[in-house]
Amino acid sequence: MQNLFLSLFLFASFSSSVFGDCTWPNSTDTANHWWQNPSSIFTIYSLTTTNEQSQQEYPIHLGAPLVAVLNATNTGPVISQLQEDIALAEWDPNNCKWNTLPTFGLLNNLNGCTNGIACPIPQGNQVLKVTIDFSKFQAIIGLLKNDAPYQLQITLTNKATGDKIVVTAQARAEIH
Repeated sequence: MQNLFLSLFLFASFSSSVFGDCTWPNSTDTANHWWQNPSSIFTIYSLTTTNEQSQQEYPIHLGAPLVAVLNATNTGPVISQLQEDIALAEWDPNNCKWNTLPTFGLLNNLNGCTNGIACPIPQGNQVLKVTIDFSKFQAIIGLLKNDAPYQLQITLTNKATGDKIVVTAQARAEIH
């Protein structure tokens, strides 16, 4: 009997150290986590989040405009027209995976140049401020859990060339 308890204790200890805690993926409890898909025309070197007053903000607040500050290089042509598509996912701590949330097309086929991105985007190194304002999408935001990890995947398509810029960000988000 004692060996059974010892075996169960060791299994539980091993399981928690191997499988880990699924509460906050990629340390999103304390910092944003992001990456860019490979692009032949656009490279993002850093991404930070601020509020509209340029004060660093973490956790992010989806009920108010959020500013993503990008240090980036455009090696392609000047970008004058952008299509913006946003996919939103929530973290499932029970299954340790991201679940895509239905947005019913509300976050697809947006005009990026009138939706928070200053166009045209010139060639070369630059600091870009991209404003993401979910407050106009309260039908979606109102359904989200407060103080939870979320993932945003933003796809920007240069309408003149078809080139895509895809960046994915994971962050702790407050809704209120």
